[in-house]
This record gives sequence, structure tokens and C-alpha cells, in this order.
Amino acid sequence: MIVRVAALCDYAQVREQMLTVASAGVTRAYREKYPAPMGVMLALMVEMSAADAKMPHEIQARVEDSDGDKIAELGLAFQVGAILDLDPGEMLVVPTVLDLRDIELPRPGRYQVVVVPEGAEEIPLSFRAAFASERPTGHPD
Repeated sequence: MIVRVAALCDYAQVREQMLTVASAGVTRAYREKYPAPMGVMLALMVEMSAADAKMPHEIQARVEDSDGDKIAELGLAFQVGAILDLDPGEMLVVPTVLDLRDIELPRPGRYQVVVVPEGAEEIPLSFRAAFASERPTGHPD
């Protein structure tokens, strides 16, 4: 199993084995007050062989502050099952989403979401939480 895409975004959903993403690449979270909800989702595209698809898999994600202290941890367990219609040697692409919107950020500062796919290297996605009043003029939401 290989994670080909991991992105923090405003919104993501899986429909008919396709990943729909809005505003991927979130690196800032501007909030009026803290503690505040993260307000983002984690979009993932996982690639695996047909043989791997028949086995159960798990992906963990943890939210950490700048000191490495864990704010939250979530897990996603999945098994694709029987695969039809793959060419020999073709890899299966599995879109998935983790909803992080309600995870509470205790204060402004640097954070990271660490994606931990089983048997693969961790993927850190960092972002900064700040007060809405600190948003630069002309900065997109």
C-alpha cells in the first residue's frame, strides 16, 4: 500500500470511487478565538495491488502541536474486497477521506497532521493556526 496523495483541504468526499476535493493544500487556519475547530479534512489516494486489496488495511492520522504533543488520533480501517476489471500488473487506486473538522486546536501556533500508513513512511502535513485578525490582506480563506 502506497499513499500517492495526502492533502489537507476544506472539503473532500468519495463518490463512485472518485475523490472530490475542494481547496486542497491548506497551510493556514484562521480562527476568531481559541480553542477552535481545525475545520479541515484529510484527502488520501492510496495505491495497492489486487492481492493487497483483498486484505484489511489501516491508516492512522494524528494531530500534533509544535512540541510533538498529540492533540488527536484517528484511524481508518478498510478492505476493498474482490477486484474486477484490472489489467495484469495494474494497481488499484483507493480514494478515502478522514474528517478532521471537529478536532479542537487549543491555541494558535504550528501543528501537523501525521499520516501513518501501515508498513510505510509517515507523511507530515504542517499548517499554522492563527487569529483571524492576523490574516494578511488579500489572503484567501
